[in-house]
Amino acid sequence: MEVNSASSIYYNPQDKLQPAKKELDKDAFLQILVAQLRYQNPMSPMDQDQFMTQMTQITALEQIMNLNKNMEVLLRTQELSLTANLVGKQVTAVGEDGRDVEGTVEKLIINENGIKLVINGTPYDYDRVKEIRS
Repeated sequence: MEVNSASSIYYNPQDKLQPAKKELDKDAFLQILVAQLRYQNPMSPMDQDQFMTQMTQITALEQIMNLNKNMEVLLRTQELSLTANLVGKQVTAVGEDGRDVEGTVEKLIINENGIKLVINGTPYDYDRVKEIRS
């Protein structure tokens, strides 16, 4: 007796699971539009006005996504500029334990986790600075 799998899908615990999307992105929107065009009823095709409305929505979505990306770059540049000006300045920051730490900003650490100020050899998030002195 031969036994066949009901499905060719298997689970491998080493495979990384992708988080579920909470919002439709541009690609999903385009896939829906293409599916609508492909499977429309030939006896009542999509209204031209409706098609133009959807194309306008796609264009607007793309422009908003580009604007968002540009705003993120601008924010990152502004953060870097502001924190770079703190090097060599006397600051007071709030430590992890809630106590104030005073010292001179020695350098910045910049990585994918953000920007950290090094004060007395210890890195601190720049948003923990509560006072700046010359």
